[in-house]
Amino acid sequence: MNGGECMAGQWPIEERALDDLDLDLRNVRIPGGDLDEAAIINYLVEAAGLLELARSILRDGYIDNELPVVVDEGGRCVVLEGNRRVAALKAIHRPSLLGMAAPKIERHISRHRDADTPTEIRVMIVPSREAAQPLLARLHTRNPKKEWIREQKAIFYHAQLAQGMTVDALRARYPDEQGSTITSYIRMGEIRDVVRGLRFDDPDLARWVMNGQLKITSLEYAYERPKIQEALGLAFDKDGLLASKQMSEGQTQALIYLLRRFRARTLDTRSHELIAKYDAHTNFAEELRLIVIGAKGGATPTSGPNAGSTAGGGGAPSGQPGAGGSPVSGTAPGASGHPVPGTSSGGAAASGDGRGAGSATTVGGATGSTGGTGGSGAAPGSQPGARGPNRGDTHTKLNMDGFVYKGSSAGLRRRFEELRSLSVKEFPNAAHDLLRTVLECSIKDYFAASAQATAAQTTPAQPSKKPRMLKDCIDELAAAYQNDARMRNLINMIKHGGSTTATKYVGTAVSLNASNHEPDIVFDAKDVHEAWDKIKPILVEIVGK
Repeated sequence: MNGGECMAGQWPIEERALDDLDLDLRNVRIPGGDLDEAAIINYLVEAAGLLELARSILRDGYIDNELPVVVDEGGRCVVLEGNRRVAALKAIHRPSLLGMAAPKIERHISRHRDADTPTEIRVMIVPSREAAQPLLARLHTRNPKKEWIREQKAIFYHAQLAQGMTVDALRARYPDEQGSTITSYIRMGEIRDVVRGLRFDDPDLARWVMNGQLKITSLEYAYERPKIQEALGLAFDKDGLLASKQMSEGQTQALIYLLRRFRARTLDTRSHELIAKYDAHTNFAEELRLIVIGAKGGATPTSGPNAGSTAGGGGAPSGQPGAGGSPVSGTAPGASGHPVPGTSSGGAAASGDGRGAGSATTVGGATGSTGGTGGSGAAPGSQPGARGPNRGDTHTKLNMDGFVYKGSSAGLRRRFEELRSLSVKEFPNAAHDLLRTVLECSIKDYFAASAQATAAQTTPAQPSKKPRMLKDCIDELAAAYQNDARMRNLINMIKHGGSTTATKYVGTAVSLNASNHEPDIVFDAKDVHEAWDKIKPILVEIVGK
């Protein structure tokens, strides 16, 4: 190589027709197999925002301030640098190259019918691949031959299905990849399609998913686990294809909850929830299952490749973390993963007095609108009216749909009515305190109605004016439901709250007590919604039937 070959400024610049430019098939780090131009273009659609680039070219015109770099090989000009730009121009003039994605670019073309897109472009012609390497290395992290990571390979292989290629054909075309490896790539591509097709209420979460910050290779540690697959209702066939990419509302909420956990870094590849040998894994799978089955309208598809993307509102499931709820509180001590120790004692006053016949009280919910004021006028005994799906912590008031207090305590009924009317946005700490009160009092009410004594209950032989503490109540409830797997998991969510993550901390006995006993601990509206989502299904079971 001579000095002139190394100097990009001395290489000729000429115009070439798009039809005379070939994409660089050697630019793709896929082991073995025969590639074609359509395969590369479909990969660029999935992984490199080719459609967005084509749309910007149609809208703003083609700007050639950065020229594609080409080399003459066998009488053809092969594009060494600028494959994405050349591919976008080719796709604009020949949408069929995009396979199943062709209608998308055709829609862009129809909106910009007056766009003047070139059929010939200026290119810089290098004498050889070797001569171009210093330039390409400077442009691409000085390691242009670095092999693709798993996620890039998954995007590539999955993109080939858009051309109508079968998974068996992929295995035959790329024999250097084990068949099971290609299947795992297809599963990854399927999940990527699903999560990118979810309807997000949280624009920050949507951006995190759509701009590539979400690492599907990390999410793989969740969806590849059989218990989590089953809990989420994901069914893959032998080729790695999902039986359906249309997610029900419950599946949507469970996936969004999972994404929030990964984004907040309260869940990662080392978390016990994702390692099968730990009890936390079973509990986590059950938590996801409850979200899936707990959402209203669970049979209605609310997401998928054809169901929208970042707009719209997925419903928050009853008794589970809502789509809008952040897994990290900005003010609660759990945000740092270190709640205040020694706060498991204390308790709200028992609701033993004031008991009477009393009719069942319906605790109404907020309206379906964002930030609705909801149901403060609902009369005791009334059932919640028809409403749209909930949207997590965007509500001004707690979602109490489906909960009817059916106990006989007038005092506890009054507390539920106050909780229903309280704005958690204006008074989050008052609402959080009241959550603790209704939980403890409901457990006491349950055992009083069931005529079951507790170890901490006062007896004639050993009188005491000290009320039972929240911890005692929860322990007693756990013992009473030790043979009920669903309730056992729900109770465990609030029972355990030592040094843990922010999401797990909110709604635990430790956090509820911290709110009641620690002067410097404060909670926000998101914390209250998340705590209520954990407590509500327990209340439905013990005082709502």
